[in-house]
Amino acid sequence: LGAGRASQWRPGRRGWFTNAGGVTANSIARWNETAWSPLGTGMDGGVVALAVLPSGDLVAGGDFTTAGGVSANYIARWNETAWSPLGTGMDGTVYELAVLPSGDLVAGGPFTTAGGVSANNIARWNGTDWSSLGTGMDSVVYALAVLPNGDLVAGGVFTTAGGVSASRIARWNAVSYTHLRAHETKA
Repeated sequence: LGAGRASQWRPGRRGWFTNAGGVTANSIARWNETAWSPLGTGMDGGVVALAVLPSGDLVAGGDFTTAGGVSANYIARWNETAWSPLGTGMDGTVYELAVLPSGDLVAGGPFTTAGGVSANNIARWNGTDWSSLGTGMDSVVYALAVLPNGDLVAGGVFTTAGGVSASRIARWNAVSYTHLRAHETKA
């Protein structure tokens, strides 16, 4: 993709499918305003989350263990030519992805490790390694959003985030979690 080409990515169809517009495309395809095309040989399972990195590379998360024939546990990166893993990936499905202002990627889902590191339902990729965001959540993260000030909001079925009471929604400020209340949604 390269820098400056991120606008080419329109997620379009995602999930579990084997063709798009009559073209073989295993769970992921690109629409170029006139036709669908596959991204390599695709995945061996469903894609449920997409994000574009500052470099323009596409990251896909989901319920797959290979991408383009390469081992990629639940998360993989497409560089316009080939799929590659992000470290050793996760031990469970990736449901959501978000890119922080630093360019780091955050993944959420029902997993307990990322790249071999303990990461309860949420993890951060810095381009080289996975790390946890505090102690994570006590249950699954289904949604992620980055606020204008760079804070991350996570939603899911968890009741604690980083050991703090958080009824299904929490805010990460790069240091700790706080429960997010309706009147706190402005950055």
